[in-house]
Amino acid sequence: MRVTDQILVDLTVQNLWNNENRIAEIQNQLTTGKRLSKISDAPQDGARALTIQASIDQGNQYLRNIDAASSWLSATDTALANVSQALLRAQELAVEGANDTMSAADRQAMASEVDALIGQMVQVGNSTYADSYLFAGAATTAAPFAYAGGVVTYTNSDPVSATAALTREISSSMRIQVNTIGHDPTTGTALFDRVFAALTSFRQALQANNTAAIQAVIPQLQDAENQLLQERASVGAKLNQVNAMRDQLTSTQLRLQQFQSTLVDADMVQAATDYAQADIVRRASMAAAARTLPPSLFDYLI
Repeated sequence: MRVTDQILVDLTVQNLWNNENRIAEIQNQLTTGKRLSKISDAPQDGARALTIQASIDQGNQYLRNIDAASSWLSATDTALANVSQALLRAQELAVEGANDTMSAADRQAMASEVDALIGQMVQVGNSTYADSYLFAGAATTAAPFAYAGGVVTYTNSDPVSATAALTREISSSMRIQVNTIGHDPTTGTALFDRVFAALTSFRQALQANNTAAIQAVIPQLQDAENQLLQERASVGAKLNQVNAMRDQLTSTQLRLQQFQSTLVDADMVQAATDYAQADIVRRASMAAAARTLPPSLFDYLI
C-alpha cells in the first residue's frame, strides 16, 4: 500500500494527539493528587473504591454515634456521682440523727439539710445532655421531676415512655442503651424513685423527732446507694464498651482509607517522572514530524 501524504498526516496527528492526552492525564494527576478522577479511568479499581468509600462513610456514622453515646454516658456518670455524694451525706446524718443525745432542735436542723439534699437531687434528676433530659426515658424534652412545698412530683406518668430505652447503633451488629431510667410509674423502683423515697422518709422522721423511724431509714438509704452503685457500674461498663469500639473502628477506618488511597491517589513521584518522560516523547514526536512531513503540512499542524 502506498503511503500517501494524507495517511502520513493522519498518523502523525493521531500520535501527537495521543501524546497530548497522556500529558493532560498526568497533569490532572499532579494537580488533583488523584489517579482516578472518574470510574471509567479504571473501572475495576473505581468500583472497589466506591465500595470502600461506602464502608468509610458508614464507619464515620458509627463514630459519630459512639461520640454521642460516650458523651451521654459521661454526663450520666457525672450526675450519678452527685447522687452518690448526697446519699453518703444522708447516711452520715442518719447515723448521727439516730443518736439519743440529739435534741429535737438538732434533728430539725438536719431535716432542713435533708430538704436541701432533696432539692439538689431533683436538679440532678433533671440533668441534661444536648438539651435532652438524661433520666426521663423517651420523654427527653420535659424535666422528669419537680419539687414544690417539700413534695417531689413526677411529670410523666406514662410507664412506656418513662421507662423507654434510648439506644445508639455503634456497629453493624451492636446497639447500646445509653439512658438510665430515673422513674418507673408502675413499680416505683427506678433509681430516683428509691432516692426520693428514702430521703423523704428520712426528712419526715427527723421532723417528727422519731429515733426509731430514723434508724429504719438507714437501710432504705443503703438500698438506694446499692442500686446507685449498680447503675454506675453499668454506665462504666458501657463507657468502656463504646471506647473500645471507638478504638477498633478508628483502626478499621485507617486501614480502609489507606487501601482506598492505593486505589485512587496518585503516586506523585511516579507522576512527575511520567510527565517528564511524556514531555520527552512529545518533543521527540514533534521533531520527527518536522523532519518527516512536508514543511507546509507541518506548519499547518503547529
